[in-house]
Amino acid sequence: MVTTECGLTRARARIAAGLKPLPVMARPVADAIGATLAAPVVTTTPFPRVDTAAMDGYAVAGPGPSWRLRPHVRIAGPHSALALTQGEAVRIATGAATPIGTTSTLRDEYVQVSAVDGELVLKRDPDAPSRDDTRRQGENWWAGTTLATTGARVCAALASAALSAEVETVEVRGPIRADVVMTGDEIRAVGPLSAGETRDALGPVLPEFLRCCDIESTGLWHVTDRPDLLHAWLGLTSRADLVVLVGATGGGAADHLRRVLAEIGADIVLDRLAIRPGGSTLIARLPDGRILLGLPGNPFAAVAALVALAPAIVTALTGRTTNPSHWGRLSDAGVMAGDATRLVPVGQQPGGVWRSTGPAHTPHLAGLIGSQALAVLPPGTGRGSLVELLPLPH
Repeated sequence: MVTTECGLTRARARIAAGLKPLPVMARPVADAIGATLAAPVVTTTPFPRVDTAAMDGYAVAGPGPSWRLRPHVRIAGPHSALALTQGEAVRIATGAATPIGTTSTLRDEYVQVSAVDGELVLKRDPDAPSRDDTRRQGENWWAGTTLATTGARVCAALASAALSAEVETVEVRGPIRADVVMTGDEIRAVGPLSAGETRDALGPVLPEFLRCCDIESTGLWHVTDRPDLLHAWLGLTSRADLVVLVGATGGGAADHLRRVLAEIGADIVLDRLAIRPGGSTLIARLPDGRILLGLPGNPFAAVAALVALAPAIVTALTGRTTNPSHWGRLSDAGVMAGDATRLVPVGQQPGGVWRSTGPAHTPHLAGLIGSQALAVLPPGTGRGSLVELLPLPH
C-alpha cells in the first residue's frame, strides 16, 4: 500500500507503474474516438481508388490544344462505362472517376467551349497554366499503408481517415468509461435547499471535464456520508472502467473512503499529493479491477486534481504513447513558496504568454470563468517560467 504524499511528477509515475492496461477490443471506428490503438491502422484500398477529377471541368484525351466535346456529363458515384479516344473530351464533375483514355483533367476556368462546323469544341485558354487537375489512383496512399501506429489516440481525423481507407473496425483499449459518484449529506441535486445544504454544482458539469480527459461518463449518482452505503455502492456490479468519486477523501469526521477501501481489500495506488488544491486525492484499484479516483469534495479542488491526474490514468489504462503535454510562458507568477505544486487558472494573452485569470476559491468554479487552462507551478516557479498547462473545456 502506497500512502506517501508526493508531487505531480511522481504521482504520474506511480499511476503508470500501478495500473495495468485494459483488454483489447475491436470497435467500429466511429465508436472508438477517444480510445487508444492497440494495433496499427493499415489501409485496405488505395486512395483515391481510381483516377478522379479534382475540380469541375473536362476530362480530355490527348495533348490538345483542342478537343471534340462529347455530349456526356460525368458525375461522381456509380456510372456506366465510358471511353475517350484521342482528341475527345467530356464534361466532368469534382470527384467523378475519369473515363478510360483520359490523359488529364482541365478545370473550367482554363478552357473555352465554342461551336465549330456544328460540333462543340473545347480549347485550352492560351494564357492558362499547364496543369492536370486529376487525382491519380493511390495519390494519397496505397493498400498496406500505415496511417497510425499502436499507442496513438483515435481522434476524429484518424477515424475519418480510417473510413476513407475502408477500415471499418479498429483494435483499441478504451474509450474509458466512468461512473461519477457525488458524496455528502449536504449535497442536494434538486429541490429547494435547507439550512446547511449545498447545491450540487459540480456533478452536472463534471462529464465535460471528464470528456476533456478522454473519459466518458456513464451516469451520476449521489451517496450520503454513511460508510455502509459507500461500501454497498462500491460493491455494485458496473461495466465502467473507472469510478470517479467526489468527496470523502479528507480526514474529517464524515470522510469514510479510506476505511471502506481497507474493508473491501482495495489496493491503494496513490494516496495524497503535494499539490494545492487537490492534495487529498486518492487512487485505488478495487477488487473487481475497476480503478477508483477519489477527488476532494470542493469543486475547484476536484477539477484541479482531475485534469492533473486523469490523463495519466487514461494513458496507463489504454497504453497510449502519443500524449504530449502543453507548455507556455507565464507572465505574472510570484515565486511559489513551500513544498506544494500550485494549480492556477490562466488565460493566454496577445503575443502568446499566459497570465493568471485571478484567484480561484475552492467551493465553486467561478474562478475558472474565462480560463483556458490550469498552470502547474512547482515550488520555486517565478515570473517568466515555462510551465505545464492543463487544458480546460470551453
